[in-house]
Amino acid sequence: MNKFKMNLQLFATPTVPISDNIYFRIIQNGVSRKVAVVESYKSTKTKETKEQEAFGESEAVATYGGRTSYELEISRAYVTDEALQDGIFLDELENFDFVIEKPDRSEMYSMCNWSEVSESGELKDKVAENMRFKAAKFKRIMK
Repeated sequence: MNKFKMNLQLFATPTVPISDNIYFRIIQNGVSRKVAVVESYKSTKTKETKEQEAFGESEAVATYGGRTSYELEISRAYVTDEALQDGIFLDELENFDFVIEKPDRSEMYSMCNWSEVSESGELKDKVAENMRFKAAKFKRIMK
């Protein structure tokens, strides 16, 4: 198995993203390639919120934010024939970046690792993969 660092990206054309134009891209050795078409995704940002208590108070006197975590789910990803021929499989990706391109901004999740990858298929139909992964960092870039 080849070891290489990959950046995984999800692109949408500069209109409202629809399932016909969402796909994975990876950047390998400086070259960007389309590796899968995606029907849907879901991103969840969770922040630990803590309460500050004070002696003699019956309620919290303040709240403050703690660590933020990022979890993403990709539903029904179809790996391209070219990616399969090149030996690229979603379940072999490690420490990748994931980018969602939107008309007005890019949202980049970095240092990603998957926690679950599954696949489903029907007779004479392409195999669809589902993927759940977490990211260590998030950055929004306005266009």
